Amino acid sequence: MRIDPYAESRGDAEEFVSPFAGLSTLTEAAPPTNEQPGAEPEVSPFEGYSVTESPFGEHTYSEADEQSQEAIEFLEALYDEEFTDALEQLLDEGAARVLADAEQWTVPPSEAEAQESLQEWMAPLAAEWERAVDAFASGLENADLHGLTEQELDELLDSLDTAPALESEAFENFFGKLIRKAKSFIKRKVKQAVGFVKNPIKGVVKIAKSGLKAVKSGLQTIGKFVLGPILAKLKAAGRALLKGVVKKLLRPLAKVLPASVRPLVPILARRLGIREADDESADEEAGHDGEPGTAAALAEAFDQQLLELFYAETGETVPDEVTADEMLEVDYEEPEHDPVAELDDARARLAAQLSAYTGSEDPIAEIEQFIPAVLAIRPLLKLGLKVTGARPKLINLIARPLAKLIKKMIGPQAARSIARAAGQDPSRMLARAVVDVGFTALGLETAESEEQTIPGEALASAVEASVMRVLDELPEAAMTDPLQVSAAVQRAFAESAAAYLPDRLLRADLPERETAEEGGFWVMMPRAARPRYRFRKYTRVFAVPIPRQVARAVRWNDGGTLETYLLDHGADRWPVQAEIDLYETLPGTLPGHFTRDETLPAAEQPTGDEYQPLTAEAAGLLLREPALGRRRKVGTTPGAYRPVPGQRYFRVRVAGKRARRARRGRRPRRVVIVRWDPSSQQMRIVIRMSERRARGLQARLQRAAPAGQRDLPAVLSALREVFLPRLQYRIARRLLRATVATDPTAAAQLAGSIAAATSTGIATYLAQRGAQFAAAVADPADGVTLTVTFTGIQANPEQVPAPEVVASPGLS
Repeated sequence: MRIDPYAESRGDAEEFVSPFAGLSTLTEAAPPTNEQPGAEPEVSPFEGYSVTESPFGEHTYSEADEQSQEAIEFLEALYDEEFTDALEQLLDEGAARVLADAEQWTVPPSEAEAQESLQEWMAPLAAEWERAVDAFASGLENADLHGLTEQELDELLDSLDTAPALESEAFENFFGKLIRKAKSFIKRKVKQAVGFVKNPIKGVVKIAKSGLKAVKSGLQTIGKFVLGPILAKLKAAGRALLKGVVKKLLRPLAKVLPASVRPLVPILARRLGIREADDESADEEAGHDGEPGTAAALAEAFDQQLLELFYAETGETVPDEVTADEMLEVDYEEPEHDPVAELDDARARLAAQLSAYTGSEDPIAEIEQFIPAVLAIRPLLKLGLKVTGARPKLINLIARPLAKLIKKMIGPQAARSIARAAGQDPSRMLARAVVDVGFTALGLETAESEEQTIPGEALASAVEASVMRVLDELPEAAMTDPLQVSAAVQRAFAESAAAYLPDRLLRADLPERETAEEGGFWVMMPRAARPRYRFRKYTRVFAVPIPRQVARAVRWNDGGTLETYLLDHGADRWPVQAEIDLYETLPGTLPGHFTRDETLPAAEQPTGDEYQPLTAEAAGLLLREPALGRRRKVGTTPGAYRPVPGQRYFRVRVAGKRARRARRGRRPRRVVIVRWDPSSQQMRIVIRMSERRARGLQARLQRAAPAGQRDLPAVLSALREVFLPRLQYRIARRLLRATVATDPTAAAQLAGSIAAATSTGIATYLAQRGAQFAAAVADPADGVTLTVTFTGIQANPEQVPAPEVVASPGLS
């Protein structure tokens, strides 16, 4: 028997369960369910790694083996999670800059105008980078490098590194991390060149690969013939990275091409346990959960460019006409058109159509015109549908039930129907339902233009989210099955309507409602940049007391908790009275976009790191509304995973926090850093404390403490609360990446031993050398860094060496 799921005006017509109260043409609502959302699955710290076999034979050791091992050590020496962090901070500041510029125009600026503004913003950083590399080249050109120890080479490079004249904190932070990476690259290149010249017989094999044939006169020519040309290329690579930042800000979905475009990198990816590009494509179709973040992708691409330079020819210089774009032209794959801008325009067009719709038929055509814009931000899915010919059918299968579900909610007639049911002014009811429930609470005026656009935008948001949910949920094989698509659309629209439309329009028994009581809904912002919206904000601002126990349970991106965040911002009594703002991402959102929230007080200038993922756990603890949260892919480094559409964030605001923060100085962006040096098998665990926290620990170390003696147990406990959470997890991942351990279980055991030795080493340090810590705190520099160094790490967890612990002033 053939079933027509879209039959109308017949007894067998398919019915859709409306999420709206009093607007349904259906006979009964679905009975409430007692099912609870499934618990968020635990994320293994080893999900990104797999034990893989070597691509080489078991009993042979070839030239490829030697080159692969050398390249692994090179990449591991370069790898720096703080560099990714600094890139993310730079991207956030640039994202805010783009929005700030857009708000100054009466119409959206062209891409060329936006690019010119970003290049002007980036110019001081680019100039300082070129100056710094030129200084390295000049200082090393005639230096006698063969007799230098590693420490002496470090001191020489430090002497050539001068402080930059940069005003932006994001610029200063990124510049410092970029220079640190450049120094590591130079040291490796010097070691490679000296090794070749000292042993030319062994180096014959490397001549073609390393370009060291230009060294004809011995060790004294290394600086001129090897480092000079390579540093010229390094300078161009740095310019390319900065241009890549601009490109990603202008085209957020421009994809950094996978590393497999280069012959050596697939081998390294397997040996390092890093996923290859084919694995990532499946994640993109499954909802982008594993897609690398913008900052992480840029950092990886830059490291691969340095790897190419490590094996580059050095007998020639870089011509002046070689631009940064040409240096990295294969690293970016841009769509012919900007899919984010096209989606912005399509969303605005659909919002206007739904607000003014007067037709008697379901608005199928309008939704069918909109869906391709959503498909365009999913290029792999779009390509697959095009190849199979299923794209038009899928669009129709989604559009028909969606049009039927929203039919009673669109156009002037729907507004009058809702108004009659509510007994209010029919000409303004729908606008008030959207504006008055919470939009005015955001501090925006309810101008007539807003009242006309916001209702349509709310419906367009519900349609857009429904389409995305269907694409994420349905496997490819089900996308041509009318019944499966219809079921997915109805479920997706109920969830989307509960999020993007006011609660008063929903059925009271709708299980998809996000809040137990009347809540808010999500409005696209910033309003001044319409239609180039870059995020949504929840219309309700939650004013809540935060007990210390709750703050301690909410994790923070810096590796700490909400408790440590509030303490560093001056909290001195509990519970803390706070306001919590909620945000949601759109395609192309970066956390820096949230900082352009025009509803905040003018004096507030938030930074991107203040916005934390709103998981179901965090929403339940802070807001007592877990359904407002969303699942999040957990990464161990900042920028590890880019925000995906519909991901939610929160920001905690405490009265007077900004003024006190300015007096106290900076707070570390990352509390704990794990660094690895493959050449010496050395691991450094860097623990960074804000000035306020360090002084609190020092007070307990003084014999003048209230108890009359040093309270070492309390100090150790406080430090353990800083560095122990997730330390074993992070060490294990670092060991796996460095191939110190190739089995996740073995890596976890070794990481556990190192974490335990870290705690023991700090305890011994406090008992024997507490005065050094006190001196670091007393230093005028902002904050204190505690460094725990293990030298000679081996794979045996029973033979972890005793660490060296040193405290130094500042947040190094």
